[in-house]
Amino acid sequence: MSFLLQKKTRMSFGPKNLLNVHRVLHLKTNVSLFPSRWVYKHNLSVKPAKHHLVCVRVTQSGDDLERTRPLAHFSPTIWGDHFLSVPLDVAEFNNLSREIEVTMKPKVRDILMSFKNGDSESIRLIHLLMNLGVAYHFETEIDEILNKTFGNVEDMIAQQDDLEIISTMFEVFRLRGYYMSCDAFNRFKGEDGNFKESLAEDIRGMLQLYQAAHLGTPSEDIMDEALIFTRHHLESLTGNHAAIVSPHLSTHIKTALSRARYHNLEILATREYISFYDQEEDHKETLLKFAKLNFNYCQLHYIQELKYLTKWWKDLDLASKLPYIRDRIVEVFLGALTMYFEPRYSLGRTTVAKITAVATVFNDTCDAYGTLPEVTSLVDAFQRFLSLIPIPSIPFINLRVGKLTCNFLLSRWDLGGTEKLPSYIRIVFGSVFETLEEIKQEMRPRGRSRILQVVVDEMKKLARAYLALSKWSRESHVPTFEEYMEFGMQTSMDHFAAYSFIAMEDCDETQMCEWYNSKPKMMEALNGVFRIKNDISGYEQEMKRGEVARGLNCYMKQHGVTKEEAVEELNKIATDYYRIIMEEFLTTTAVPRPVLVRCLNVSRPIDLFYKGSDRFVNHVELKEVITSLFIHPIPL
Repeated sequence: MSFLLQKKTRMSFGPKNLLNVHRVLHLKTNVSLFPSRWVYKHNLSVKPAKHHLVCVRVTQSGDDLERTRPLAHFSPTIWGDHFLSVPLDVAEFNNLSREIEVTMKPKVRDILMSFKNGDSESIRLIHLLMNLGVAYHFETEIDEILNKTFGNVEDMIAQQDDLEIISTMFEVFRLRGYYMSCDAFNRFKGEDGNFKESLAEDIRGMLQLYQAAHLGTPSEDIMDEALIFTRHHLESLTGNHAAIVSPHLSTHIKTALSRARYHNLEILATREYISFYDQEEDHKETLLKFAKLNFNYCQLHYIQELKYLTKWWKDLDLASKLPYIRDRIVEVFLGALTMYFEPRYSLGRTTVAKITAVATVFNDTCDAYGTLPEVTSLVDAFQRFLSLIPIPSIPFINLRVGKLTCNFLLSRWDLGGTEKLPSYIRIVFGSVFETLEEIKQEMRPRGRSRILQVVVDEMKKLARAYLALSKWSRESHVPTFEEYMEFGMQTSMDHFAAYSFIAMEDCDETQMCEWYNSKPKMMEALNGVFRIKNDISGYEQEMKRGEVARGLNCYMKQHGVTKEEAVEELNKIATDYYRIIMEEFLTTTAVPRPVLVRCLNVSRPIDLFYKGSDRFVNHVELKEVITSLFIHPIPL
């Protein structure tokens, strides 16, 4: 499909009209104000114009074109090459691994599997291991316990009237994929149908119910009621009645109210919980030590991966070639960490980070620098590459991109056409395909070629959506909210989930691809919640640079409401999407639980990155988080 430009004096850009476009013409005269110093040190040819400007041939005059350029001014990286200089002691690495595997794991396994544990105690132990970030060491043992206890869940509920225990059971069963009914919470309601006010005296029970309330599905109104009820009372405990709560518990409550456990990165929630558990008088020393050792061991993996990614990013040198982009390799890695924090997924994290980094460059080119003809030429180039996977009878040709010679499968495109692309667009184009080729070469021996093709297809879809949104914004056209979401949802989180599948070698690739390509509701919900939260957080900045085709603005214009009213309504829609994600997690059988966990985890960092502000743009706000995860180990 070719995406080309059509000039009209007035036009509506809904999905029916998107393809009314024609070829971008490249004139020989007008130049853009894109300094050649911004595109040095690359292997693609640059055609200089006078005054050392790179020639960009367009249909408009240079001045007219430049006035449409949506210049953003992203702050530079605060990390630079920092992680290249962070020491990494191999001996410490090996010692930690040995102590965890040989000394601590057997002790913790004995505690978990002790015959002295009743069903309720076993579930509380599993819950504790989950919160401490060490449950992944005991997947087989946990499945064995829960398979046994879930068959007896109705009797267990009938014998309990403890709010904390029931809420803990609900959380553990649901997160392990067992559908425990929310009817268990009806016992805590009074005759008026509301939760009993006396429950407020059980502080830990209220806190646990608050966390469990985030795991409801669309039809479970009682979970919404529980969330409102618990938040109200917990907020009072951190305010006027803070004196009746111990300082460390008060801090723990404030942390939960700021960002619930399941709207947070798993490893960050673990870091916070270890600090809390360390101050609990009745903590189990063996479990606490194991959790600290495990976190520090994970951190060493992350530092090693950041060293590798920092060098990879530095070698690409895109931050100097394309100074308009967000230079965010550390923050990108933080995003990749959301999907899997366990050490065995090291390759997955670095792979996701690479793809996300070049996708961010592509995004910034479309949103924050490129003119419409330039964006159109970039997207058109993307569509003309059909595949990275061999198909019989269709020839390959070699394309030199950066340091690599890439074997790309082509159709009906004369590669000579790349010479007509603006020079900086060729850098963007080349960085994406160089990265995909690098990943392809790494994954081919592992038999992961099919899921990589899904990623390529997703990036092409992403490109088409970026073009539609860019076209609307450059024309100052505000579509309806529904029209916007049709394309906005394609620039969201489902492709991020697809990236995570690449390195999941313990899951059947064909099964994952078929499920993903079936457009499951879980992906739609992930897209919806991300798109809404992202649009709310970035509203002011995007309006300043003329990006009028954004969800919040579209909703305001369509319904004639204030920003505050629109935010309130959109947050309700986002909450519904979160409920759908949980429902799909519990009911989907087409793929195994590890795949669904990755998708669930994709939704977890949205609040961290986009609640209150866009922290991927305002990245200084993530400094404390990054420091706690990647720089400071937990004292033993």
